[in-house]
Amino acid sequence: HLATSIYLQMALKPDIIHIVGYTEADHAATAEDVIESSTIARRAIENAMRGAPDMLSDPKVKNRINWLLHEAQITLNAIRFLSANSSIDPLIDPHVLAQSVITGIMDAPQLKNNPYASGTISTRIINGSCKSVSKTGKAISEQLRIEAVLKKREE
Repeated sequence: HLATSIYLQMALKPDIIHIVGYTEADHAATAEDVIESSTIARRAIENAMRGAPDMLSDPKVKNRINWLLHEAQITLNAIRFLSANSSIDPLIDPHVLAQSVITGIMDAPQLKNNPYASGTISTRIINGSCKSVSKTGKAISEQLRIEAVLKKREE
């Protein structure tokens, strides 16, 4: 798992790699574990740099990247909208960010029973992508989801 995740990360050409010890699910890493994990990671990096296929050139991957960036901008704009000019930068303002969780702009199914979060979002894996879905199970755009969240907030 460690080697595979590092190998895949290399497709993004990162400046920094964070190595998680392969033993951490079982126990805190010892010095030997850290050395072995680093050796595994180094080998995965070397293999990736020696001619791994360019996964980012795949048209499906490019389309997914563009779609994610577009959807993320919708979410970020909704967070900015919450501040109503009350914050210099709403994306780092803890009150605005807390409000975005409370209202459901930033939401996750795992927040369902959290008293400080909305937890009303439903998601499904559709064609390999995690997507927000309506009550009928159909994929919905972030724009439609955010509009529903903001409409509910106004009520």
